[in-house]
Amino acid sequence: MKSSFRFVRAVATGWFLITCLQAQTGTHLLDPLIVRGRRVTDDWGTTERIVGTERLRVQDGADLLKDLPGAAIVRNGPQTGIIQLRGLSGDRVAVQVDGMRITPACPNHMDPPLHYASPAGGELVRMFAGIGPVSEGGDSIGGSVSIARPDPEFAKGKELLLDGTLGAAWRGSQDAISLSADASVADANDNLRYRGAWATADDLRFPGGRVSDTSYHTTSHELVNAWRTPGGFLAVDLGFATTWDTGTPALPMDMINDDAWHFGLHQREALSWGTVENRLYVFDIDHLMDNYSFRPAAPAMKMKAPAASRDYGWRGEVLLPRGDSKLHAGLELHRAEFEARQEMVASGLWRDTFHDNHRSRAGAYLDWEQDWTAQWHTRIGLRTDVVASDAGRVSNGFGGAVVNADAALFNASDRTFTDALVDVMAGLQFKPDEGTSYELAFAIKNRAPSLVERYLWTPANASAGLADGRTYLGNLGLDPETSFQVGLGLAKQGEHWKAKVTPFYQLVDDYIQGLPSARLDAARQPVLQYQNIDQAELYGAEFVAGYDFNDSFSIDGTVSYVRGHDLTNGGNLYRIAPLRSTLDLSYRHEGWEGHLEWLLADRQDAVASVQGESPTPGYGLLNLRLAREFNSGLRIELGVENLLDKRYEDHLGGVNRVAASDVGIGQKIPGAGRFAYSSISWRF
Repeated sequence: MKSSFRFVRAVATGWFLITCLQAQTGTHLLDPLIVRGRRVTDDWGTTERIVGTERLRVQDGADLLKDLPGAAIVRNGPQTGIIQLRGLSGDRVAVQVDGMRITPACPNHMDPPLHYASPAGGELVRMFAGIGPVSEGGDSIGGSVSIARPDPEFAKGKELLLDGTLGAAWRGSQDAISLSADASVADANDNLRYRGAWATADDLRFPGGRVSDTSYHTTSHELVNAWRTPGGFLAVDLGFATTWDTGTPALPMDMINDDAWHFGLHQREALSWGTVENRLYVFDIDHLMDNYSFRPAAPAMKMKAPAASRDYGWRGEVLLPRGDSKLHAGLELHRAEFEARQEMVASGLWRDTFHDNHRSRAGAYLDWEQDWTAQWHTRIGLRTDVVASDAGRVSNGFGGAVVNADAALFNASDRTFTDALVDVMAGLQFKPDEGTSYELAFAIKNRAPSLVERYLWTPANASAGLADGRTYLGNLGLDPETSFQVGLGLAKQGEHWKAKVTPFYQLVDDYIQGLPSARLDAARQPVLQYQNIDQAELYGAEFVAGYDFNDSFSIDGTVSYVRGHDLTNGGNLYRIAPLRSTLDLSYRHEGWEGHLEWLLADRQDAVASVQGESPTPGYGLLNLRLAREFNSGLRIELGVENLLDKRYEDHLGGVNRVAASDVGIGQKIPGAGRFAYSSISWRF
């Protein structure tokens, strides 16, 4: 009954919003400006940039977004970047890597989607914090992120087109070395592109010692073959990535091996009446973790955990431009297969953590943009997704009578669920002159429970990346989350300056989080079972500004703020980024480039009592970067980060769970001390 009421309420509210905005002269989210290597924020919460040389000094794909307004990175290890948008992270954010939705194989998300997005170069990073078009993805309430490879280019006439970038970098914080290659050869009808990357690093150094279990090793390779068609292209992609001997000190295990491969087709065709685009793919991950290879473990407690996931997806969209309007119409199918188990090394006994889990989603959407006049624009979208999930019978090889009872209860229960979701977005934009913009947008977003939240059948340290050290239990009775969002955008631009502020408010019904149950874990703490709380709220704002002193000197700054509250039980939501800002004084002239960057984070004492979250002090960091780019395409960059060698802890950086480290168990993992880095790249 509750689900039916939620469905009717969502449809009715969405229809009301659409009707109200159609009665006015409505809203258009303009295509954002794109520049190479610099972030740009334009219109309703949209941020786009083309990845430039900064890719050479990042740990993983998540690092490409960490300084964007409204974004922050939850990190449980050097290769575990989980994007947080306006206080929401994990499965609440729709993440696409080259058009693929990727399900982590690890129940603790030590291999989140952006782990597979370490770019070799040229990628387009697209982010909507909070309210975004329904075409950007369903089954999410926190916004969307997309990192996509560039479209293929073809030669003119009979010439061969050679294009690419080779790069190498060193980071002193971990003696990290990385190499990357992105090269293509094309004639008038064919384009063959290779992208590859390799990286290795030792443990992180901080003022006071080393953070044990933070080394990493990764490599990736991808081939894309594209053929020109009369109005576009058809491309086939095949890729492989592996990560090995990689630590995750904020989690109970480490990543011993993670092998992933993908295969896909991508087609785009411009016709006389519109554009058709299709993306078809499969993404497969085999994952192995253990608790003894890189950290001390009692002989009887040595445990390993193999896991696997496979995603199948197809998305088709038609873009119909008609005068001053555009209509995006699309269909999307996605199926995730997932399982994991635990094995005792000494005895060889094992038990299922998740067995034969499936989650299928079918979605359809209409997204309409309209320019009514030169000043008034609207964008209205309606989307529906049907999510079906199921789980197989589980087996228990150790754990005693209580765990056997959990398995018997789970196996006897109905494990098949179908959730109907409806998303609505409606926005209004008014631009009275070239330098001024006012925006107002509403949205209803929905998310069905994840496989971890629903099917974790007995208490375990599986929290989908929360990494709070607590033991969790799933819940077959969970309902989907429904988010009601409203936001404003106020932008002003002069001849040499620009500024924009975007306050927002979000109310989430049936917010899913762990709440104490009657059961106790091994530490005599209550097991946290995933439950729906009646309501949670998140609110805050982002501010972006810039000023050009002259053709060479400029200053840019961002401020991001978010608070999250549990309105049902009181208290704060868990692991929310504090008030933070960046200030970048830059110089560019005749191939020279310099940046003096100041990063600030406030104290975070609005912490979650349920998880026993600790507050963190504020900090400020100074970074210096110098670069020289030559006409030949050669670029050399040198930099020093944390110039003052300040000890600090990022609030989203996790808590250490590894003994024999210079960081105590239960202490926040510190950031890197002063370190130098260098990179060299050649674009041809």
